[in-house]
Amino acid sequence: MAIEKLLLAAMAASTAVSAAAQISAGKQQKSAYDYNAQIDERNATAKEIQAEVFKRNADLQTQKFQKDFRRLNDATSQAFRANGFVATGGTPLLVAMENAQNADEEIAIRQYNASVGEQQITESAVNDRLSANLNRMYGKAAEKSAIVGAGKTLLSGASSMYSMGG
Repeated sequence: MAIEKLLLAAMAASTAVSAAAQISAGKQQKSAYDYNAQIDERNATAKEIQAEVFKRNADLQTQKFQKDFRRLNDATSQAFRANGFVATGGTPLLVAMENAQNADEEIAIRQYNASVGEQQITESAVNDRLSANLNRMYGKAAEKSAIVGAGKTLLSGASSMYSMGG
């Protein structure tokens, strides 16, 4: 009878240790998922900043292009005037109009490309945030699964001890 009590005590201790280990493993898994979620959030924030910088840089490049175009346009007009042409009609006017149209098209293309680039970076940030949320969900699920597993272990151990006559 003393051996049975010793076996029951050992079984109870083993069951408790096993349940505690399951809970601990679940907490560790949750911690790992939470850490991954923090990394995803940091990456998302970095990408949002990157999108902002990308947009500002594109705007600055467009402004520089406009300034360079004005200089080119002024130089072209000056060259026509220096050669005795009137810049308000004929070939000089056609050249100025074509240059202006080309500049407008270039600016529109730059703005479109900037918008697309900014959107791609922002979308990547959204995906990182979704990944962070998913990692937090996985962490909660791992923690709950460990608690349920520990409960099953305790019930199984109790059932085994009862069937041994404890």
